[in-house]
Amino acid sequence: MNKKIKIAVVMGGSSAERGISLITGKAVLENLDKNKYQATAIDWDKNNKFYLIQKNKKTLFNLYDFKKFDIVFLALHGPGGEDGKIQGLLDVLGVKYTGSRVLSSALAMSKVKSAQVYKNNNLLTPNFVGFQRGEWFKNEKQILNKEIKYPCVVKASNQGSSYGIFICKTKNNITKTITESLKYSNEIMVQEYMLGREATCGVLEKNNKPFALPPTEIIANAGEFYDFKSKYGKGGSTHVCPAIFPQKILLEIKKQAIIAHQILGCRGMSRTDFFIVKNKVYINETNTIPGMTSTSLLPEAASKAGISFTSMLDLVIKSSV
Repeated sequence: MNKKIKIAVVMGGSSAERGISLITGKAVLENLDKNKYQATAIDWDKNNKFYLIQKNKKTLFNLYDFKKFDIVFLALHGPGGEDGKIQGLLDVLGVKYTGSRVLSSALAMSKVKSAQVYKNNNLLTPNFVGFQRGEWFKNEKQILNKEIKYPCVVKASNQGSSYGIFICKTKNNITKTITESLKYSNEIMVQEYMLGREATCGVLEKNNKPFALPPTEIIANAGEFYDFKSKYGKGGSTHVCPAIFPQKILLEIKKQAIIAHQILGCRGMSRTDFFIVKNKVYINETNTIPGMTSTSLLPEAASKAGISFTSMLDLVIKSSV
C-alpha cells in the first residue's frame, strides 16, 4: 500500500478576501483524492496566527510544524497569500508549496508591475498610469496632467476580487476616487476604460509544460463590470464556457494566457483576464491563485476540458513538486 502524501491546506489570511479563501480551502479539502492525500486544514487568522483545524477544534500551530508535511497547498487570496509573503516564509522553512514562487507572485499581484511586464513583452494591454501613495500626495497635479482619458478605471494595485476598483466617469471625481482606492492599497493604477467584452483563460501544467483551458466569456449581471457582487453573488454573472468568439480570437486568448503565465514566471496554475474590443485582445491581469469556489472560473473551465476538480488539484500539486 502506497504511503499517502501529507498535505496542509492553508486558508483564510488577514486580507479582505479572507472569506473567499476559506471557501476555496474548503473546496480543496473536499476534492483532494482521499486515496492519495492525508489532508490537514490550517487557518491563517486575522491576527497573523496559524491554527490547526481538526474535528472543528482550533489549536495554535507552530510554523516549524510545516516541515512535517510533504507539501502545503496555498488556498489563499489577496495580500499576504498571493503576493509572495507566505511563499517567502515557506521558502525560508524549506517547505514545498503549490503555485507560483516569490517573485512571480509579487509581480502578478501588482497590477502596475504586471502591466509593465506585458508591455515590455509586446502584449496589448490598456493604457495606464501607475503611482505610489507618496507620489500621489507629492505630485497630484503632475499625475493628473498625464494622459488620462475619461471614463477611466481606478484600481488598488495589489488587491483581488475587485476590492478598491472604481469607474471614474469625469475628471471632477478623479481625486475623490483615487483617495477612496488608496484605502485598499499603497499603489494605484489608473487604467484606460475598455468598452467591450470580458474574458478569462486558465492555464495548468502537465510535465512542466503549460496548457490553456477553454476561454470563458464573463457577462457581469450585478454591476457595471465584473466586481465583487458579480463574482460571488448568486446570479451575479453569466459564464459562457467555452466562450463564443471567432476562432482567431479564441486562439489568441489562449496564446496570450500561456505567454503571461511564462513571462511572469507562474507555476502550476494561473488565470489571465482579457478585454475583447473591436476584435482585438487586450490583456488585463493575471491571478496566480485563482478562486476555487462553487462559482469559480478555473475549475469550471477545467471541467469543460474533461478535467475533474480532483484531477485539476493533482496537476497543480504535481507541477509544484
